[in-house]
Parts: sequence; C-alpha cells; structure tokens
Amino acid sequence: MKHTPSTFAYVTHLLWVVLLLPGLGKANLANYCRNDKGISLQLEIVLSSRDTLPAKEEENFDTPFGGSDYTPHNPDPFSQQEAAPSKIMPTLKIEVDTSFSQVHKIPKEYSGFKIEIKSTPEPLPSSHDIFFQHGKLVEDRLQNGTYSYLLGNFQTADEASVFLQDFLIKRYPNARVVEYESGKRLY
Repeated sequence: MKHTPSTFAYVTHLLWVVLLLPGLGKANLANYCRNDKGISLQLEIVLSSRDTLPAKEEENFDTPFGGSDYTPHNPDPFSQQEAAPSKIMPTLKIEVDTSFSQVHKIPKEYSGFKIEIKSTPEPLPSSHDIFFQHGKLVEDRLQNGTYSYLLGNFQTADEASVFLQDFLIKRYPNARVVEYESGKRLY
C-alpha cells in the first residue's frame, strides 16, 4: 500500500476521533488506554454501520405538542392553593450624607489662601453642578452683594497658585487666588 500525505492525514484524523475525543470527558488518555475494552469498543462503534439516531417517529398533528403531558391553560392556577403569607418589607428611613453638596461659610478665625472658582450676583441653586463636583466648597457673600465660591486651604499664595495652574485654570479660566485674614477677605 502506497502511503500518501492524504492517507497520513486520514489516519491521523481517525486516531484523533477514536482515541482522543472519547477520552476528553474521562480523566485522561492514559486512564482511557488502560481500559481493556476502551480502544476496541470505540473502534467497533466507529466502524459499525449502525445508525446512532433513533428511528423517526411518525408525526401526528392531531395531538397537542408534548402529547399526554400537555395540560390546557388554567386561568387561575393558584385557586386550590393556600394563600402565602405576605412578604412586604417594612419601610426604613435611610440617612443620606449630603455634606458634599452643602456650602460652608468662612470661619471667623480663618487665615490663609483660597481659590475663587466662581463669582455670581445671585446665590447658586443647591442643584448646581459645582456642588457635586467639588467637596468642601465655601461660599462668601462680599460687601458688593456678589457671591463668591471658593476651594482649598493653602498656607501660602505660591501653593494656591500652583494648584490653580495645575488643576483648575483650564476648567475655570476666571479663577483667582484670594487671601483671608481672621475671616476677612483681603485683595
């Protein structure tokens, strides 16, 4: 018999089907090969011409799908059962931390530097985005009636300027450093 590449491929494929694929569900190929009947039994199944599919049953379209297991729709399936106890959960009051959205005031003894990010003629509503984007936002009402919204707590003007340039100036181009002494704003 002359061995060609296609014969080799066929034999290799047959070995995969016969030896390896049935053993995948078992422990491993070594345990499978130790089985006395494993290889010969697999060869008999592969080489036999017996059909593995059951004979096709004759279809009967007059019986409902599923045969005798089928039950027609019951409009009230729970009518013969006892009522289950109610599983309503009690309402619990949950406290929510809204301190992040609350505006703080400048303490009377505060001395240092802050960054003014927004100045408005009227107070901002509590739903404004600025209150949710920054923590510990401080509101200061100035003598001319405008409202100033400030961030940070810096000891020197240089620290505040570096923070402003590095993090805030792109988002708030009109932001500026402001100095406070004993709770009073200096310009």
